[in-house]
Amino acid sequence: MGIWASIKNKLRRIVPVPRTYLDKKLGDMEKENKRQSKVIGDLQKASLAQTKAIEELKAFIEQEFRRRDDWPVRNAQLHTEAAGRPLWVIKCPAPEGPVKVRWGDYAYAVTLKRYLDRLGVYTVVDTREDWGCEEDADVVLVLRGCHFYRPDRRNARCLYIMWNISHPEMITPEEYELYDVVCVSSNYYAKCLQEKVKVPVLPLLQCTDTELFYPAEESGDDQSAVQAKGDYIFIGNSRGVARRCVIWSAQNQLPLKIWGSGWKAMLGQNKGMVQDTSIENSQIPDLYRSAKATLNDHWKDMLDYQFVNNRIFDALACGLPVISDYCEELKEIFPDAVLYYNNKEEFDDCIMQLETHYDEIKEKVAKQWPLIREQYSFEARARELLKIEEKYRHTKTAKQQGEL
Repeated sequence: MGIWASIKNKLRRIVPVPRTYLDKKLGDMEKENKRQSKVIGDLQKASLAQTKAIEELKAFIEQEFRRRDDWPVRNAQLHTEAAGRPLWVIKCPAPEGPVKVRWGDYAYAVTLKRYLDRLGVYTVVDTREDWGCEEDADVVLVLRGCHFYRPDRRNARCLYIMWNISHPEMITPEEYELYDVVCVSSNYYAKCLQEKVKVPVLPLLQCTDTELFYPAEESGDDQSAVQAKGDYIFIGNSRGVARRCVIWSAQNQLPLKIWGSGWKAMLGQNKGMVQDTSIENSQIPDLYRSAKATLNDHWKDMLDYQFVNNRIFDALACGLPVISDYCEELKEIFPDAVLYYNNKEEFDDCIMQLETHYDEIKEKVAKQWPLIREQYSFEARARELLKIEEKYRHTKTAKQQGEL
């Protein structure tokens, strides 16, 4: 017999009140006891969570202090390793740690480093936690996406270059003015900025790694396990919105395979389209070379400012047809090698064209390889950046000496 039942029986013998009244009072006491026990349990859980958060914060602070304490030593090591070569630092928006490989910006920075190094530069990639480290560099190149960086002007010799590769709506004219040179991944927006800011603004479109993304005919490697086997594919997160090309594909029951997060809840009964929440950058080329076509759309501001998605260059380099939302600047680069849509009717027409004229479209795509290799590769961008550095280094030096 439980303790409450025992108490009830004893009280019934000595307290001259109706049984129903006593049972109600005892029931209320029991409920209150349970409520208090739950509150105590919740407080204990909250206390444990708070203690864990404090310990994590302390560990993070200690880690950051160690990181900052290492900066002077690191700077000396970098100059020793550079051995007289120009020291370039790429400020990459990706966070440090294993998660950085999921950031397209990190793959972008590492690839650009590889090509700059081949041209005689000693290049370092700083993830976001090391943005405060000034390595006494000759050039700091900021890949401007979602995060603000303020140039540290204590190093008067350093040339600060911004390469605005995404999210131009987040950047004010005042921020552009903080730099010595601004490169923008849009011919259209570069012209707009040239009328708004005093700092030199140059167009420098996004690009692809032609040593990773190239046609199947030039591939002597075994294909990876990640393939699409002739299906339509889409690589990208939902961003919390119903991206039109994906939703239309689901409505049309298109054989679409998706790599990206946030899709299963949104697609409902079509959630089987989702293959994984992410994909390694090194696996994408074989996926492109085995697929039938890829779907593409842009962030609204990227479309408004005519910033061409770099995945389009990746896909076309692999010989993969692209169905994309209409972008005037993209249309100027690839007039008939990309299928464009503005609405569902045009999207459906793109699918129809692909199904009925696939070989012809593939042939048009294949013809873009020389153009991409020569004008839209990381090698081409690295060479352009060196020319930009040389030109504006002279301008900066002349200004410092009072010659301009």
